Amino acid sequence: MRLQRLDLTRYGTFTGRSIDFGTRSEGQVDLHIIYGPNEAGKSTTLAAFLDLLFGIGVQSPFNFLHSYPTMRIGGLLEIGGATRMFTRIKRAQNSLLDADDRPIAESTIRGELGGIDRDAYRTMFSLDDETLEKGGESILASKGDLGELLFSASAGLADLSRRLLDLKGEADRFYKYRARSGELSDLKARLAQLKLEREQIDTLASEHARL
Repeated sequence: MRLQRLDLTRYGTFTGRSIDFGTRSEGQVDLHIIYGPNEAGKSTTLAAFLDLLFGIGVQSPFNFLHSYPTMRIGGLLEIGGATRMFTRIKRAQNSLLDADDRPIAESTIRGELGGIDRDAYRTMFSLDDETLEKGGESILASKGDLGELLFSASAGLADLSRRLLDLKGEADRFYKYRARSGELSDLKARLAQLKLEREQIDTLASEHARL
């Protein structure tokens, strides 16, 4: 998937503005850098692109000029071997529209993203001061998903996070620290019961032999 044009129709401080990245040039590096002074709208532009892909948040902070019902973002995406126009509006359902303003399935875009969610996409592909600072802090603290995400991307394992969560769930069902239930706890309880029954049988056998 490639963004060819981003339309900031009514979003944040923008009204009727577009950023055109043009078509891909064969044999040329396809890299574009958006830069400008503070408060120029760089962070707003990044948020708009993420909202185009994943939806405008329930409590979006970008309604200070345009009210929620009028917020609108557009994007020309190279997707699935074709160039298609998409529009995102602020709505609980059916917020992704096609070129004719007809609602279309979220999977139209999500399917091209390999199953990753907004946070994962932002970490992997959206570089700004905040992302870099938080990513560095996570690495220094030996926490976060950056290493996992980079491995997933390089190996083409888009569902790695989901699989790891499934395995963690299986492990937690078998044993979880200080949990009173679980397969291991049940097995330990059963073992203790069998041990008690064996001791009772041994006692009865010794009593029988004495008699």
